[in-house]
Amino acid sequence: MSTPREELHALIDSMSDKAAADLLPELRLLKLQAEARTERPGAGGSWPPAWFGSVDGTPPDFSEHIDEILGSELGRSSK
Repeated sequence: MSTPREELHALIDSMSDKAAADLLPELRLLKLQAEARTERPGAGGSWPPAWFGSVDGTPPDFSEHIDEILGSELGRSSK
């Protein structure tokens, strides 16, 4: 009995070039979907991931100080 990969290769080898070209976008989509399923944290992964929160925070929210920022920068050269 052949493996699924060998069977897939045989099926593709038996297709015409046009049929293979028509099937290629769908195969690419299936590959992306399979990769997304394996990368998504699931039952095997813990949440949050180990890297979560590993970056230092940013300065205070710029939107809170937008008037001060724009006021100090207004009229300055962009160079």
